[in-house]
Amino acid sequence: MFKVMRLKSIYILFQIGLLVLLSYQTCCNRTEVGHIGASVYFYKTFRYDVFHVNPPLTRYLVGLPILLSTPQYDWKSYSPRPQDRSEWQIGNAFINANTPEKIHWCVFLARCSLIPIILLGSWFGYKFASELYGKTAGIVFLTLWTFSPLVLGWGATICPDVCAASLGIVGVYAFWRGLKNPTWKKTIFAGVCLGLLPLTKTTWIIAFPLWLMIWLIWTSPYFMARKKNDEQTIIPSWKQLAAIFFIAIYTLNMGYAFDGIFRPLKDYKFISHTLTGTKFQEGRHTPKIGNRFEKSLIGYVLVPLPAEFVQGIDMQKLDFERGIESYFRGEFSQHGWLSYYAYTILIKEPLGNLCLGLLALFTTCFLRKYNASWRDEMIVILPGLAFFIFVSSQTGFSLHPRYIIPALPFAYIGISKLGQVFLDKRYVLSTIASLCLLWTIGSSLYYFPHSMSYFNELIGGAKNAPKHLLGSNIDWGQNSYFLQTWYRKHPEARPIKIAYSGSESWERLGIKDNQQPSNEPESGWFAIGVNELCGKSKQYEWFKQFEPVDMIGYSIYIYHITPEDANRVRREMGLLEME
Repeated sequence: MFKVMRLKSIYILFQIGLLVLLSYQTCCNRTEVGHIGASVYFYKTFRYDVFHVNPPLTRYLVGLPILLSTPQYDWKSYSPRPQDRSEWQIGNAFINANTPEKIHWCVFLARCSLIPIILLGSWFGYKFASELYGKTAGIVFLTLWTFSPLVLGWGATICPDVCAASLGIVGVYAFWRGLKNPTWKKTIFAGVCLGLLPLTKTTWIIAFPLWLMIWLIWTSPYFMARKKNDEQTIIPSWKQLAAIFFIAIYTLNMGYAFDGIFRPLKDYKFISHTLTGTKFQEGRHTPKIGNRFEKSLIGYVLVPLPAEFVQGIDMQKLDFERGIESYFRGEFSQHGWLSYYAYTILIKEPLGNLCLGLLALFTTCFLRKYNASWRDEMIVILPGLAFFIFVSSQTGFSLHPRYIIPALPFAYIGISKLGQVFLDKRYVLSTIASLCLLWTIGSSLYYFPHSMSYFNELIGGAKNAPKHLLGSNIDWGQNSYFLQTWYRKHPEARPIKIAYSGSESWERLGIKDNQQPSNEPESGWFAIGVNELCGKSKQYEWFKQFEPVDMIGYSIYIYHITPEDANRVRREMGLLEME
């Protein structure tokens, strides 16, 4: 027991170290710009009318260390219209108003402020797995959670997805404990945890119908037993379920300071086609404002939710209706794919984890003694599966792997049942499980600190990733500091032409001689981001005729092209040679 507790502490300390190191080394990514803008805006105005699609829980934590750093502010780009998405302009203006050193420090402190929430996932995930399958299972969970490249890569950002995964573990654990031994104390705790979920990420609004479905499935056998006059049966009361929902809605409203609660539905100004009742018009970028309920009886219904939370759902709906350019296995499209996130898991989860998943499925089917009761297994399977299916079904666009991170810990808890094979001394199974765990740890650390760019061996690693996925699967502007370091170490690379989308300008990072590369082959030094190299415009496709001399973080290709090589490719392309 003492060894298990000590090992748990080592895992948690190791996770803190990895997240802190990664938080310091990587640059503010493109999505973090909006979160920074919304966070500093809130603490200066105490309003929620920017970044509607992201609830404010993490914003509270992120904005405080930024505020205490006494930075400079610039509010000229603020717009009150939700469709203008002014969080991006505010964030960029904030970055430009402060020195790069100040921004680096602010972003680092902001990222570190979210680590305690991630550790809640570590602690409660360990407890959840241990109570289901034994203490060794808790260690297996910690291994998968601590070394997950997706959890590491996005946990070291101020994006809310890993925090949403962590609080998802806490919420499901609290609900499960209340179902097994219903008390009012546990009911209150479960209600607060449920309310925190949509305060962290809007997608967790599915937890309300999901909790109801789980309660119905859990209690149905109890009602059958009561019909058989079994007076000893303890049925989780529907009153306690109602109390959980009431406390959760109250917590959600409290998170928005009860701003706009009980506003009549007809008084909202919607922009999504679903809620305005207008038809979608191809090519129209400015949404039409309206409200399909304005003249109906349902419009008088008082919405018991914060007004900005409702507006956020409306804004998110519009994004999926309009679509955003997406990429999947060599194809660009203005919509997403139903299989996108399943494929993402297949090639971005460590191969050791996938093998462990198959091994856990084998033990579930053929070694029944390793299973918990069917109700307990349902509690683990349903939340992750429901979240994954819900996210995959939103095919307006398919872009960010972080969207499915909240489903991962439930898969890790399910896999953790393999911890029992070590206690039973099943040498074959325990040897396979041990090798898979070591494989996961080794492959994850091999890519560190470029965990965001991780791809497994099924496709040959991150170097082959552009054939399969692009965007934030590989790079989202996080490698600017690594390019800055490379530039300082290579004085021969002057001047250098850069095509890379980051949050910081190159002049601010000390790279003052940079220019944009030409659309035609030319000589010189170049740094080309993977998303620019493989983009739909094919503006820089000519670089594929050359071999890079170096690579930064699996996402920035360094080229040194001589005049002779440039002219050779120009002749092949039918262009005039350079003098």
